[in-house]
Amino acid sequence: MKRAFSLIELMLVVVIIGIVYALALSSFKPPDKQGVELFTLNTLPDYLRENFVLSDAKIVCFEPCGKCNVMVDGAWQQEEVELFDSSDVKSYTLDLDGFALEKEFVPYDKEDGYRKACFVLHKRPNGSMESIVLEKNKRFIYYKAGYEEAKEYESLAALQSEYKKIANEIGAEK
Repeated sequence: MKRAFSLIELMLVVVIIGIVYALALSSFKPPDKQGVELFTLNTLPDYLRENFVLSDAKIVCFEPCGKCNVMVDGAWQQEEVELFDSSDVKSYTLDLDGFALEKEFVPYDKEDGYRKACFVLHKRPNGSMESIVLEKNKRFIYYKAGYEEAKEYESLAALQSEYKKIANEIGAEK
């Protein structure tokens, strides 16, 4: 007598495989839009470091500033999300003497063409960040190069003063 699986046994196996497959897919999803919206300008580096550990990741905010996309290893990850009010954000870089220079970003390539970016926060695969200063509501957030956390200053003069102090300490060590 030949023994075969019954229809109920086969359906039970298919359901179990479906559940395992659904659980596996849900664990491999990229971070969703709500995950980005929970972060402030101060914690954006943390968002990149926590969610894109070994990747080259960028948060690119387009003009008018405030609507941003995440790019990981050269590919856009999700739809554009509004992170903050666009009316009061400026970006700067610091020169070797600590003077802030307004930063101009070249147009950024999107699938629908080039768009001007108001700022780009870039995390390298090793976790280090590119240095940039953002001004919002007359507060200055300094994303230091390397691995340090973002720090907020009440004025550009306070930021420049601390930058010069650190530069002098490094120069004295040499």
